Amino acid sequence: MKIAVILIALLAFILGISIARYHLPQTSPGIETSADGYTKVKVTEGKFGGDFTLFQGDKPVRLSDFRGKLVVMYFGFASCPDVCPTTLTIIASALKQLTPEELESVQPIFISVDPERDRGERLDAYATYFHPGFIGITGTPEEVQKVANQYGGFFVKVESDSALDYLVEHTSKTYIVSRDGEYVSVLPHDMTSDLLVNAMRAGL
Repeated sequence: MKIAVILIALLAFILGISIARYHLPQTSPGIETSADGYTKVKVTEGKFGGDFTLFQGDKPVRLSDFRGKLVVMYFGFASCPDVCPTTLTIIASALKQLTPEELESVQPIFISVDPERDRGERLDAYATYFHPGFIGITGTPEEVQKVANQYGGFFVKVESDSALDYLVEHTSKTYIVSRDGEYVSVLPHDMTSDLLVNAMRAGL
């Protein structure tokens, strides 16, 4: 039974990645591919990107609250054994390369796809462990899935034999929302801190 559940979850995960790959290049009207290898996509209502509301503890947080700043977003979860800490470390390294003036205009956000376990102080502590500027936000599974879908992302809970009980398979891309909220740069899973620094500076 467990094998069947895992296979179904993995198939759903692969399908989600395929949908995300299709969604970005095919349905967004304004697309630019940088020489560095990341994609800049124009926000299109109902198709890609846009505003959303999730929660930092009990406090509602809207993406539009940070209009005027460059928003660096990553979807993951605090119990993630490898992908999330690796990517968040890269993001933190890139943020540390910015000048204090540049950093003032950047807001890093960690969006948890595991709201069942990532709440309140646990989520805040995990996010700020990597960089003090990070905020951690989440919502109900349905709310978080809606936001992930807006940005071509996907996640699914997968049973685990480890002490963690379950893991969450998810797409691993980093998103940079422009200061006016009109464009989103989508950086690949294998990005370097230098690539992220260049992408952030291009938007400042």
